Amino acid sequence: MNYFILSQDERISSAVEPTGVFDVIRQEWLTPDYQEELDEAIIQFDIKQKRENDYLDFIDRPIPLYSNRLKTIIHKFAPKLFVKSVVLVDMERIKQDLYWMMILPRVNCLSEQSEFHKDGSLKRLVLNPEKIGRHTIFQIEGIREPYIIIDLRLAEALLRRDFFGIRLKKVEQAGRRMSHAHD
Repeated sequence: MNYFILSQDERISSAVEPTGVFDVIRQEWLTPDYQEELDEAIIQFDIKQKRENDYLDFIDRPIPLYSNRLKTIIHKFAPKLFVKSVVLVDMERIKQDLYWMMILPRVNCLSEQSEFHKDGSLKRLVLNPEKIGRHTIFQIEGIREPYIIIDLRLAEALLRRDFFGIRLKKVEQAGRRMSHAHD
């Protein structure tokens, strides 16, 4: 099985940017231990005012947010994921858009072949596929980067649809030679 990093397409400079996120929620709420707090919260974020705002199907900063269309597809592959609605508010244009937060499982699946810089940041990501199990979408335990990893079946489902602002990058796996990944 191949795996891919799901990320926001950095080439779209007009991407909508939520602001004041950590004034509304706490960073630790993005873990399975705080689902109750999230469940009860009504969450809305203002967006940064720009001349133009493109509402991407996936926003990865400051926290990962998924469009309704994207959430629907992911939910078909991972129905047990905890999801929480979030409203993005454009005060200037008097507009609200629905997005979703998902609490993803953290999987301890780093291969010993992974390499780190002296400061502890990841230099080379290599997954051990035997430790991933049946996870379709997850984050990696033991690294500071908040990468979201999806499996080949979900990646293919995303590629068959016309999602806006998503990039997929193939992840290297232990015991396999890496061919050049395409966007």
